[in-house]
Amino acid sequence: MKIILDYKYDKNEIIIVKIDDISYKFDINGQSAIVSTSDYKYIEDAVKIIKEKRPYVYKYHSLNNDFYQEFDKVFTFKLPINVIQPSKFFIDKELLGKIDENIDEENVFFPVAIINDEYVLLDGHARLYALNENYIKMVNVYIEKYEDYIPDFIYIAKENNIKNIKNLDVLEHDDYEKYWNEFLKQFNI
Repeated sequence: MKIILDYKYDKNEIIIVKIDDISYKFDINGQSAIVSTSDYKYIEDAVKIIKEKRPYVYKYHSLNNDFYQEFDKVFTFKLPINVIQPSKFFIDKELLGKIDENIDEENVFFPVAIINDEYVLLDGHARLYALNENYIKMVNVYIEKYEDYIPDFIYIAKENNIKNIKNLDVLEHDDYEKYWNEFLKQFNI
């Protein structure tokens, strides 16, 4: 089974999951997703993939209600952007360019962990950066487990005066890939 993921950030987040030759489009609006496909053969596998990537999405359905699946709701809450500590050091300019400037902050949720009494961003740095650039002050978050290396990332970020999302540098895609991949190799990631 070959799986391909593609992300697009419009007003809502769009994730395309392609399993073998069948595409599943997930239009994520807050904590629900509308699923579009011409074939439901691997729909449960596709939902499982999205559920792993976006655990806060608990309701999945097709436009014509041929398909409906619901999970337990994940607890979410709001935080001020300026209190969230990044776990990365820079932003990919290419990824940032894929995020629509009209992104609706009510439809975006960020995974955070509480480490040493701080809220630490685990994923979604480019989306949070885009929202901050649009003068958004509060965002939706949910608590997620973190990998053992994240406290080290935070230490390095703070040593480089990265204390919130506005401190991140935006790098060209090739530079981002080079520097981030070199950094990850030091942690065998």
